[in-house]
Amino acid sequence: MVEKRNNIKLNSCNISFRKDGIVEVIFENQLLLELEDCYEIMETYKTHIGDKKVPILHIIGKYMNATKDAREFGASAEGLKNSIAEAYVFDSLPHRIIGNFYMKFNKPSVPTKFFKTKPEAEVWLKTFLKK
Repeated sequence: MVEKRNNIKLNSCNISFRKDGIVEVIFENQLLLELEDCYEIMETYKTHIGDKKVPILHIIGKYMNATKDAREFGASAEGLKNSIAEAYVFDSLPHRIIGNFYMKFNKPSVPTKFFKTKPEAEVWLKTFLKK
């Protein structure tokens, strides 16, 4: 039997499967997120939560960006199959510009919101947890 860990370290990020039901993804600094990274993240979700839909908290690293393919995948039905809602935490103008571009052109199909602080994002995500 494979033991499931609560914290997984990948090349692009650390993923925590929190006891409160939120999945927290902390991306590396100076990362260019590639499509292959997205596949690795999705495989980790599949291993740990199967097909379950959960709120996902993304903490964006300094100077992080994503390729066009990674952004498109992230907003696709396949990229969102484990997500009931997505919160992104960042506090830089370039990330706000990229985020607004993502919302306008990639149009994720689950509730998606940007925050400056982790506590604000957590409050919002917890509204999607089943009582």
